Amino acid sequence: MIKQSILIVDDHRENLIALEAILEDPSRNLIMASSGNEALQLALKYDISLVLLDVQMPEMDGFEVATLMRNGRKTRNVPIIFVTAISKDSAYVFKGYECGAVDYLFKPIDQQILTAKVELFLEMDMQKRKLQQAVVQMKRLKDENERLLRAMGECVLGTDDKGMITFCNDAAGYLFGQEREALMGQAVDNLLFRDEEQTLRWTFAESPVAANCSSGRSWRSAQPMFVHGSGDVKSVSVSANSVNLPGENFSGVVMVVRDITDQHELSAEQSAREGRRFSRKKMFKEMVLFDRGTGSNIGRLLNISVDGFKLFTRQELQDGTKFQLSVVLPEQIYGVNTLSFNARNVWSEAQDEPGAYHAGFQFVDLSDTNKNIIKALLEKY
Repeated sequence: MIKQSILIVDDHRENLIALEAILEDPSRNLIMASSGNEALQLALKYDISLVLLDVQMPEMDGFEVATLMRNGRKTRNVPIIFVTAISKDSAYVFKGYECGAVDYLFKPIDQQILTAKVELFLEMDMQKRKLQQAVVQMKRLKDENERLLRAMGECVLGTDDKGMITFCNDAAGYLFGQEREALMGQAVDNLLFRDEEQTLRWTFAESPVAANCSSGRSWRSAQPMFVHGSGDVKSVSVSANSVNLPGENFSGVVMVVRDITDQHELSAEQSAREGRRFSRKKMFKEMVLFDRGTGSNIGRLLNISVDGFKLFTRQELQDGTKFQLSVVLPEQIYGVNTLSFNARNVWSEAQDEPGAYHAGFQFVDLSDTNKNIIKALLEKY
């Protein structure tokens, strides 16, 4: 629970005690100041949600204190309610608003009015704090996802609804033989939708990628596609998912492009089966787990259940170590492309190959949503 701080400023101790008795609450931190200078020092020391400021004080009155707070970077947006026993003349009140007051209370104070106004401004402050926390969380998740995608060994491309590249990782630059920055803004059909003779097979608008993803469905290439890099031709497989959920306006796709040049040609029967679904073994081989904090590769998935999972890793892990992990799903499940969770390493065994280990993990507080995603993954594959 966020505990909000109220700064109460009055040069008469009896007034401070009276306001404290009215406003005391377990969810609040009441901070008392008996002078303007003390109030300014405390406002810089604490994270203040609201100020109740007496106007008539010696040395520095409330108007001066409010003006200085409005000029301070930390305190300029803190709401100030003036408390005064002097004139209610509109010119005098206007001066208070000019100095930064958001409201006025006149002595003798009505307890119900005071309580209602304080609760109103604290509720506004709480909503602002929650919004700020949400923005910070969204930025953190965005940064984590971007680090995750850039760290992937496979090519990842993001496009807008016209097929223009809006995101790509370093592996994309390697695959297409261009700098990653140079790929941004290019048309994906020129890079990916050409046949072995470099003839344009589809435009983005007419491609099965757009046809499926614009309807909220995923798409996977049943036959090899071709990338014409720097002097060579590479065979690739492509899987694509819509950025938007079903029912929302089409806004683009995310494509994972895998180099399959060195693989053996699949038979027609195998190719048809591959177009329908990847085997579980192949799926696990392609699912690499990353540390969300560092973006580093932790290991390749060997098996998984709703209780935990097993990895092939090149790291000797310490039992009991907790990790914040993410993995890119082989296709969109329940509207998500990545699975993020916390897990604890419970065992690690060295393999015959030097520097190779198998490690077992238990999930830590796995959410119901993630459990359902894992169940759906295992049912499908």
